[in-house]
Amino acid sequence: MQVFKAFLKVLKKNSFTAVVFIAVFLAFALLTSSNKVNIETSVGVDIPVAVFDEDDTPESRALKDFIDEKYDIIDIKNDRDVILDMLYYEEAGYAFVINKGYSEKLAAGDTEDIVSAYHVHDSFAEVVAEEVISDYIMTVKAYTAAGMSLNEAIENAGNDLLTETEVTIESFIEDEGDFSQKFAVYYRYMPYIMISAILSALCPVLMIMNRKDIRFRTNCSSVKPNSCTMQIFAGGGLFVLGVWLLFMGVGLYMYGGIFRGKAWTAVLNSALLSAIVTAMAVLVASVVGSQNILNLLVQILGLGMSFICGVFIPQCYLGKGVLAVGRFFPVYWYSKLNDMLCGDARYSTGMAVTCLLIEAGYAAALLLITLLIRRVRYSSTGAPAAAKAN
Repeated sequence: MQVFKAFLKVLKKNSFTAVVFIAVFLAFALLTSSNKVNIETSVGVDIPVAVFDEDDTPESRALKDFIDEKYDIIDIKNDRDVILDMLYYEEAGYAFVINKGYSEKLAAGDTEDIVSAYHVHDSFAEVVAEEVISDYIMTVKAYTAAGMSLNEAIENAGNDLLTETEVTIESFIEDEGDFSQKFAVYYRYMPYIMISAILSALCPVLMIMNRKDIRFRTNCSSVKPNSCTMQIFAGGGLFVLGVWLLFMGVGLYMYGGIFRGKAWTAVLNSALLSAIVTAMAVLVASVVGSQNILNLLVQILGLGMSFICGVFIPQCYLGKGVLAVGRFFPVYWYSKLNDMLCGDARYSTGMAVTCLLIEAGYAAALLLITLLIRRVRYSSTGAPAAAKAN
């Protein structure tokens, strides 16, 4: 077990990055679990705007009333310098001018230059306000084109655009007692932390163990290549097991007791993920020889799979093209099962078993590929060639 012991000694000196990742994740998880999360039932945009009605007709006043319903109208002097100062100091987000002749042009269906505005270029207020005003004018134009009088079109446009629509997000979960959506967030982000923390800690250690001088000594000893690889797997597995047990311990605290029902499926899901990440770390370290390349690869794997596999964004919100690519990665199946457990997708026992089997297959495949690469790449030491040279 000399390889195993040496691995642990080197790992102890290179675990700082993993400790930071894990500490930040657990602190965030405990903070969110200790605070109640309030979900707003409606979303509004509160932008202070100034409106200058230069047309002063019933039609222009109707537009001003519509804007007053959407935003907070502030009273300022209609002076360019004053308006620009207000925009610069963010006391107003948008200054809207209803130009002279607005009502006549609107009745004729001409929407060119009937309004103008002062705003900060490419600001959030600009985008939102212009979209709302454009929707109002185009809706009025559509109603008049359909045969309504201008007054009827203005009234209907205002009623339509001021109507609030209630949006309900469907949840497929029947009972949140076993695995609530709030608790599922803890498991949702675990792949990113696992990949980033474990690869950042294990891969540098494995790269040290793969150095030529150390590898040559190991290959010249009585330790067989496969035995050496398995001892390295054991050392990495012990470290990952400790990290996983720490996560599960914190999970028990957040859960409020022993896991029940579907929560055990989430535990098994995270255990398979840990095995996959362990095999991934050994594989990456077997083919990468530069620390700079390793740092880049860790970010690509961690962030890349998290974005396209449903870690940062639930899979129900991702496009079909993204999901088609994501299904080739193990994190996709982890997230798919987690979404089913928390109610973001309809739960199916058959699909849950499929996800677990696919994850186990990824772990086994990565292990076999790593054994093959290490056997081919590291089985020869170069010592015979050096002996002949002497």
